[in-house]
Amino acid sequence: MSTIVKKQANIHELFSKMIQNQTIQHAYLFEGVAGAGKKEMALWIAKALFCPNYFEHNEPCGTCHQCQRIDTHQHPDIIEIKPDGLSIKVAQVRELKAEFSKSGVESKRKLFIIEDVEKMTQNAANSLLKFLEEPDGETTALLLTTAKQRLLPTILSRCQVIHFPVQSLEKRIRELEARGLTLSQASLTSRVTHDADKAIELANDEEFQDTVKTVWNWFKLLAKQDEQAFIFVQTELMSTVKERESYQFVIDLLIIIYRDLLNLTYSDSVTLAFLNQESNMKQFAAQLSSRKLIEVLEQLLEAKKKLNSNVAAQGVFEDIALQIVFS
Repeated sequence: MSTIVKKQANIHELFSKMIQNQTIQHAYLFEGVAGAGKKEMALWIAKALFCPNYFEHNEPCGTCHQCQRIDTHQHPDIIEIKPDGLSIKVAQVRELKAEFSKSGVESKRKLFIIEDVEKMTQNAANSLLKFLEEPDGETTALLLTTAKQRLLPTILSRCQVIHFPVQSLEKRIRELEARGLTLSQASLTSRVTHDADKAIELANDEEFQDTVKTVWNWFKLLAKQDEQAFIFVQTELMSTVKERESYQFVIDLLIIIYRDLLNLTYSDSVTLAFLNQESNMKQFAAQLSSRKLIEVLEQLLEAKKKLNSNVAAQGVFEDIALQIVFS
């Protein structure tokens, strides 16, 4: 059993019982943050349903032809769909419609795994809704999302929703340390992402490290309410962060910093994200009121929404500087 499945022991146990009792329903919505193990659990369920040796040990064997084809994403009765770019596109919708109407190639069972289902176009969502309303034979859909609130209520009402909780911060840090990261690296990256593999990738990514350094320098100007914070956006920040993911990191890192500052106003025993800046963080926390920190966090969360709505990043960052420095 994979590490990620062990992390979601309750969900693993739930589906183990349903598979043993043959009470699997036709549609489930797996919702939770990225890295919580939704896709890994979906593939485990696929193996459990198709592995001929499953009932010997109540676990997929992992070595049979069925398990190996699932591992390589080549099983004809398991259809995996994920966004092509920013959305699930028309061609993918057509494939989905065609597959809905077919029976299994090698058995009666058919399984669909749809990642980021909230990114479906309206046509795709309607096609999915039709299947959910009129399931055909032994067909099961596993829908994966990090944004349940963006799904149509009619889709939500026809799925059994399974929430994937995340591990505690302490456990995530310990896991990353066990996988070779320093405590400083683990403390920061565990807050940026809940996905351990992604955290390790970021810890070894020079561009991400440059972003971290630049954001810290920007934060120092913001915390001092220095007017240079506005100019810094154009002269330093925008030349360092050049991609959409990096724009998100800028806001996320600032939120992490200001949240730690807020926690420091209530307690000295806080595990900081920027461990090597502990003395500076405590100094800034002493200078900023909790009310001011809460205001800044609200502004940053609003800025994050704007970025997600494709507002120009430079304008969003400059607005942050204006609000924090001149408020």
